[in-house]
Amino acid sequence: MFRAPKLASSIFYRDVYAQAAVKRPARSLIPNPSSSVSPNLRRYFVPAARVPLTEREYVNRRRLRSLLYVAIFGCLGYSIGNALSAFLANPAIPGSHEDARRVKHLRRVMDSLEITKKLRADPDYVEWEAYSNFTEEEKPHRLTTGPLSGSRNIPIQQVFWNEKEHKATTIVHFGIGVSGWPLIVHGGAIATVLDESLGRVAIRSFPARTGVTANLNIDYIRPVKAMDFYTVTAEYDPEKSTERKAIVKGEIRDFKGRLCATGNALFVVPKTVTLRTLGDNF
Repeated sequence: MFRAPKLASSIFYRDVYAQAAVKRPARSLIPNPSSSVSPNLRRYFVPAARVPLTEREYVNRRRLRSLLYVAIFGCLGYSIGNALSAFLANPAIPGSHEDARRVKHLRRVMDSLEITKKLRADPDYVEWEAYSNFTEEEKPHRLTTGPLSGSRNIPIQQVFWNEKEHKATTIVHFGIGVSGWPLIVHGGAIATVLDESLGRVAIRSFPARTGVTANLNIDYIRPVKAMDFYTVTAEYDPEKSTERKAIVKGEIRDFKGRLCATGNALFVVPKTVTLRTLGDNF
């Protein structure tokens, strides 16, 4: 086989292309600020030198920033402090006109709650205010309608009773007056509300419509914050209960559905002691 002779021209152009590939650098898509090709573009890519502040300018800036912080947080603290001091230093006396006005406002808030609307729309529930069957002369002798009454304590206990399930849901408002730690409801107030709410279910299940607490166990799970609404649910256990003994369990939840406390209790009707009949709407 004969090879075709190499042409001089092809050899020449191959050498030229090889030299061009070695000598010509790859072009970058990003402009080089130091390149002399386009000096007019340097100012767009080279940051200007930052002029250092003088000592006087630095002090003035720090002083202005400090004054701004003082003004903002001072106004905020003054507003919050005035509101809290007015609320805490001037408690409304239970039964007074101011106290009645605050309780009325809390009732309007309760009426607007979704749980209130839901329970009122359910035909299986009947509603009443706790101890509404007691006279005004009798209420001061009860704990939550006497010493713990008023807008600062426990102003609202709205009961929703389900006769089919022997179950009660009570909407409760804890005021700042029942705090233990600041703005945290005292455990004794929680126990009192649980005792009354569970006892209400037990007594409605007794034919005698009366009874006393024999045992109450409470587990505190989450702090209950003052100045807010909570639901207390109590349910009767028919399998473990009789006409003179009732087992009831219950729980307290906030309006985000978080469990705050649970309780279970035993209520009995004494044989040797005659107790007052409490009726239904207590």
